[in-house]
Amino acid sequence: MKKILTEISAGELLDKISILEIKLNKIKDHVLLNEVKKEYEILNETKNKNINFSEKIDVLYKNLKETNKKLWEIENKIRLCEKNSDFKEKFIQISRDIYFANDQRSKIKLEINKMLGSNIKEVKQYTEY
Repeated sequence: MKKILTEISAGELLDKISILEIKLNKIKDHVLLNEVKKEYEILNETKNKNINFSEKIDVLYKNLKETNKKLWEIENKIRLCEKNSDFKEKFIQISRDIYFANDQRSKIKLEINKMLGSNIKEVKQYTEY
């Protein structure tokens, strides 16, 4: 298969890199880890060529990574509930935590895109809560 090259927003690129950094610490399988490393190196090179980090972008990136770490933990918790067929109060709270964290993630990515003048900006429109 040929390489697929396409434009993405700065926020999306930094989001993906932050997730890959989390995977580098969490994934233990060497075959899978090699795939993560390969993707990380490719995307990190793109970041280095295209994004100038300022203090504000650095703070936003750290917040994005922390939010993605939180999502990783939440996903593991909800999968454990699924495994145990535990769909009570804990499952409901974890489900709510997912969309709260994803909304936070979306806001951070949007701020990154605004600050860096991204040509593409992620658009979300859900029911207000």
